[in-house]
Amino acid sequence: MINSMARALLKWVMVAVFLAGCGDHSQKNVASYQDGVNAYTKGDYAAALEIFKPLAENHSKEAQFSLGVMYRQGQGVAHDDKEAVAWWSKAAEQGHVEAQDNLGLRYAKGEGVAQDFVQADKWFTIAAASGNETAIRNKKVVEAHMPPEKVVAADMLAQEWLGKHKK
Repeated sequence: MINSMARALLKWVMVAVFLAGCGDHSQKNVASYQDGVNAYTKGDYAAALEIFKPLAENHSKEAQFSLGVMYRQGQGVAHDDKEAVAWWSKAAEQGHVEAQDNLGLRYAKGEGVAQDFVQADKWFTIAAASGNETAIRNKKVVEAHMPPEKVVAADMLAQEWLGKHKK
């Protein structure tokens, strides 16, 4: 069971993600996502899942990120790292910075995917390019376990991704 401090932090992150993403949705979807955040915050994970799932399937990166969190934590669904990775991958490809960092962590730890430091470093580099402090720290940690040629390979993959996803 997640402790109260971690739960409070997770709730804050979900609200921050909502606020950061408000410009990406119509008013109807923003209200729906906010309803999901409210349900999640109250611990009504079944209701949050019911709200987030269709939004995620309609390409809401915030809802995709939130579903990834729910699968990772086993909240309203069975704990499933592969499913968390699948949802975070979708959100990460759309530029969701926290999903990118989480995806890097899964690759670094081999949770839900085969352990792959090059992919981990790629996603940390991408998230770090947006100023994500956690990704910057994670990047340093994972690179300490990589030979220089693998760091170069990861950087090339990240630069390629960033070049294709210029804002």
